[in-house]
Amino acid sequence: MDVQLVEADRKEARELYRKYKEHSSYSKPIDWEIQRTYQLLAQGKTIIKAIESVRLAGLNDKGLPKLALGPASAEACHIRREQNGSMIMAPETRWWGARPTRQFRFAQETFVFPRETFPIATWDATKRLTQDEHRAMTPIVPIHLRPKRGLENYHVLWEAEWERVVPKDPFLLRRIGKGDLWLVCAHWDLTEVERAALATRIPV
Repeated sequence: MDVQLVEADRKEARELYRKYKEHSSYSKPIDWEIQRTYQLLAQGKTIIKAIESVRLAGLNDKGLPKLALGPASAEACHIRREQNGSMIMAPETRWWGARPTRQFRFAQETFVFPRETFPIATWDATKRLTQDEHRAMTPIVPIHLRPKRGLENYHVLWEAEWERVVPKDPFLLRRIGKGDLWLVCAHWDLTEVERAALATRIPV
């Protein structure tokens, strides 16, 4: 899986971390995010831009995103595509009202991609729809890689299967603040045993 890395020289990252730490008494939340990122980069940790990775990965041959991003504790990732090229990606569907005027109720773990993010040329005009919805199963985190507590504070980025198919090739991530900065905690391929165990648990 191709992801967007945040790269920096470790020595330079260490110096910048110290500068932010020296002035932390009057820092803002965004300053903490930057300071923490420099600290992790100085330690040799891998940081990626997960939201940007979803965008740049683009769409598969069915016009659906190749990558999905959602909470590690969620059962599935839901998307709602709009004909204007925008998309909502969320761990569950939360809507107000009935079709065709219903509105999405934004949850904390919702990722919103603005109009024209994804090419509308892939849209099937024969359906005569302005929007559609799909769901992909969230891969499990193997027990030896799973956080002992607070799994809901972690996310998974994976190659999405927008069908009733078990996913594969995920990253376990921890978000740094509210920006598009994510610490890679683990990266693995689901084994044949893990995929078989999940096969009967795919949401209907």
